[in-house]
This record gives sequence, structure tokens and C-alpha cells, in this order.
Amino acid sequence: MESKTGIRSGAEDGSVALLLRQLPALRGNCLLIADENWPNTSWANINNLTQCNINLVSNRFDIARQANAAGLQCQFSDWDFSGFPDHSMDTVLFRVSKERASSHHIINQAARLLTAGGTLMLTGEKNDGVKSYVKQACKLFGDRSLGEKHGNHYLAKLCLQTLDGGHLPDKDYGQLRPIKSNPEYSYSSKPGIFGWDKIDRGSAFLMEHFAEFLQGFKHQPKTLVDLGCGYGYLACEASRHGFDKIIATDNNAAALTAVAENFSSQLNIDYSVIAGDAGDMVEGRFDSLLCNPPFHQGFSIDGDLTNRFLASAKRLLNPNGRALFVVNTFIPLEQKAKQFFAKVEVVSNNGSFKLVALAH
Repeated sequence: MESKTGIRSGAEDGSVALLLRQLPALRGNCLLIADENWPNTSWANINNLTQCNINLVSNRFDIARQANAAGLQCQFSDWDFSGFPDHSMDTVLFRVSKERASSHHIINQAARLLTAGGTLMLTGEKNDGVKSYVKQACKLFGDRSLGEKHGNHYLAKLCLQTLDGGHLPDKDYGQLRPIKSNPEYSYSSKPGIFGWDKIDRGSAFLMEHFAEFLQGFKHQPKTLVDLGCGYGYLACEASRHGFDKIIATDNNAAALTAVAENFSSQLNIDYSVIAGDAGDMVEGRFDSLLCNPPFHQGFSIDGDLTNRFLASAKRLLNPNGRALFVVNTFIPLEQKAKQFFAKVEVVSNNGSFKLVALAH
């Protein structure tokens, strides 16, 4: 359905829709922060409904592509605002992110970017921690505003009065840093990536059985795609098994930065890092594919994500290729996969995760 402003809100996150309803009244330079909570926004309507100069930044490749296609100028980056001068924005609009370090980083940057008396608009639900963010931002901004409740959603309009000289703890958001790993390999990662500070248990389970997966090939596979690569754990671990070329792809700007660094330091074979949504920008056919697919989009569960990863796997595998997915046991991946693959087999299940092998 359409909101009163004409901006689509039917499938939108409710806090995003609330934030967009503020746009028609704004003037001057506005910075709109669009993360994974914004995938269903009707970007084409926004320019027609606002009289402000919109600057748009997203850390999601699909969102940046959709916004640019609609005629908006959207910067795709890992929340890098260095191209914007200090005190250059009259309003910053932000629906709080799922990760605290990301939200703190963006609020810190808003304090730098806003003009004196400029406004930071924050939205989110109570369970998203929005009230805590508002309280912290008020202290930083020298404001005493409280959030207004709109159903299940909160909206706060914070005025930049005087900075207290501090900043919210953002874990040095922009910096890559080593994480704990096995003795042979060390990985660089950073906030902004799912499971950024550890080895994901599902991915570790997949690698425990990766040698068995390779035994199912008639010939040693030489090419591999890591679909939704994160910081590149699966691809880097798999690279020790005789591959000539590895492709890693992800929708998230932070993941692309980290995997590029890990490939550069660890891989001695041909590789590519490609920005894309569920592998949609990868071209060609490959011998093998690995995937630990997400099933959340921001704060919401997105059942369509799995289908998109499966569709890409079908397109990218050569006729004799095989894929190995790892998912939580409650995800009905094998049922979904039968729409795309003739051969679907659960090859291992440890009670928390299952491995599903797919072939044409």
C-alpha cells in the first residue's frame, strides 16, 4: 500500500516508513542512511515528494543500485562519510541498524556532519534499542529530546546543540583487525559483517565435511564460488584443496573490504571479489559452490533470500557441478532446493546445522 506521502510502505520496515514520512517537510541538505532494513523502498517516488537536496549512502549493493536506477545519487560504501565536509548537512535520517557498533559509528558521523542546530532523526522499535540510542545521542548532541511513539515504532528528532567532545563507542568501526582463528590461517574482519569477530559455527561445520564433499566429484573441481562470502572464511579454507580460481561475492560493503584483504594476504591463485545481491553479478559457470546463506534482512526474517541464493547456485553451476549449503536445521532448504535441483541430499546434521549438497 501507499503511505500518505505517496511513498510505498506496504512491505517496508515500519520504522523506515515512519522516517520517510518526514521527508516532504525537510529543506536544505539531507543525508539519508539506508542499510539492510531498506530493501523494499520505492526510491522512484522520493525525488518527487521532497524539496530538500538528498544525499544517500548505503552499505548494501542492491539498495545502492536500486536508488541509482531511480535517479538518486547513492554512494555505496562501508559507511564512509569522508567525502562530506564537516557541518554540511541540515538533517540526517537514520533507522537504527541491527549492529550496535554500526549505529554508534553513524551517530558519531552525524554529529560531525550536521550544521549547528541541525537535526538527527532516529527511528526504530523498542526491541531494536532505539530508546537507548536516543538517550546516548542526546548526551552527545547536548539535547533533551524524547522519542515519540507511533504504534510499535519510535521517532526522535535530536537538535545538535553543543558537542560534548566525546563519541559513542563504535569499536573503531572502520578498521580491519585480526580475529581468533586456527593456527594456519588468520583472518582480518571488522564490525558491519555478520559474525565479524568469530568463526561462524555453521561455516566451521561445513569445512569439517568439505573433504567428503569433494570426494563426490568425478574429477577434482578447479573453480569455486563463495556465495555470500562474508569476510571469506569458507573461500580461504577451501583454497587449500587444489582450486585454480575462486570467486567471492557479497552484498555488504564491509564484507567486500575484508574478503579482499584476506584474499590478498592468503591466496596464491586467481581470484575475484564481486559486489552483488545473492550472486546476481557473477557471470559464468563453475565447478563448485559454497554458501552459508542469511535468512534475516535487517531486523526481519526474509524467506525469499534462500530462494535467491538457490536460483543463483543453479545458474552458476556447470552441468557436472555441485553446491554445498549450510543452514540452521529449522530452515527447509532441501524442500526449497527441489524447485531448482534434481539432486538434493542432506549429507550431515549435527542438531544445530545441516549440510545440503545440490547437483543438476
